Amino acid sequence: MASKSILALFALCAALLAASTLGAATLNVTLSGASPANFENRLSDTSVEVTRFVLTSTGASVDCSAITITFTNPTTADEAFTAVRVFYDANGNSSFEAGEEIGVGQAPNGAAATLAFTGNFTVPTSSRLMQVIVNTGANVASYGGAYRFSIAAAADITLVNPGTDSVTGAFPVQGNTLTIRNSVTNLLAGTGNPASPRTVARGSQNVAGAHFRLDCLAAAIPGELVGLDLSSITVNLNLGAPADANVIASVSLFGDDFDAAFEPNTQDPLIQARTSADVAKWTVAGSTLTVIFDGAPVTALTSINSGTVRAFWIGISFNSTADAVVEVLVNRTGILGAEGASGDFMTTAITSISGNVITVSGSGGGGGDGGQGNRPSEEGGCVACPTGASAPWMLLCMLAAGLWFVRKRKRPNSTT
Repeated sequence: MASKSILALFALCAALLAASTLGAATLNVTLSGASPANFENRLSDTSVEVTRFVLTSTGASVDCSAITITFTNPTTADEAFTAVRVFYDANGNSSFEAGEEIGVGQAPNGAAATLAFTGNFTVPTSSRLMQVIVNTGANVASYGGAYRFSIAAAADITLVNPGTDSVTGAFPVQGNTLTIRNSVTNLLAGTGNPASPRTVARGSQNVAGAHFRLDCLAAAIPGELVGLDLSSITVNLNLGAPADANVIASVSLFGDDFDAAFEPNTQDPLIQARTSADVAKWTVAGSTLTVIFDGAPVTALTSINSGTVRAFWIGISFNSTADAVVEVLVNRTGILGAEGASGDFMTTAITSISGNVITVSGSGGGGGDGGQGNRPSEEGGCVACPTGASAPWMLLCMLAAGLWFVRKRKRPNSTT
């Protein structure tokens, strides 16, 4: 009898052990391959997906009652987002319906880096998707803010049966970066940008200094961007010497008709011209002349919408007082949009565009006299030219020939 009782007890323990082992399940968390890559997004947008997770259960289904989402930069997140929401694809159709939201949307408070969403969901012995979406705020102070959302630890998924079920994953399981922007733009050389140094004559007007384009990028999915409203364009002119600034009569900003030819005031309309009389918009520091184009002529330009391109020319007019050396540079930091450098972001793909070196010479075109050109003569103050010295002798010869011809025609009458 005793042996039978022992065997019965052993069988009961084995059954209980088997039952407990059979009920154990593991929930694994990974980042979905469909989760957004790094992207930028505008303010005042709704239902922007920021990350997507894959929840996979093995051994048995796993019942959960809450999920905690962690995000970076919590002290500014309250301005960047008016709501964070979590959806769980309960029916496994790879989409997210209104009835699949866990808890309710919540706004960051500017202090805590986490938000907890309470709501029951069950992960079957297969994979299910979980999505985090946000509504962006309206405060321009958010521009430039970068945020990542994650499930930071196994304990951030609340299990109904923590004694038998467990959570695994390479924590933190983190999505990519969302940056708040109004526009993102590349600075590129225009197709007509001068490819080599050149020499022009003194007094030349509207010489092509540089041709550049602004490519306002379309947002990477799922992001959405607005476009670039220009506030100012600043260009730098590198000078051969500080005195060369005195040779520059004006620097002008022109639009462009995309034909790679500089056609100032005709096909390429003048936007704004600057001279040394424009205080604070025309400054010389050492061998650099800085010119700023701004105000109504610039701000009134039509927007460069996301996904479109606009091109511009810089034209330089020279006076005839002296020779000079000039190079026009357009820097990415010199392009400023109405939403500031963080809101209207210029990428670092290309940091500056050079229009190549312009040599101003009295001779023009070739500079065959060693770059000095033809300068005023020391005595007369006139510009010397190859035929200038022989001109009086030619006039005397013509006069003598004319007198001889007149005398020859009168001679027959004197013999009658």
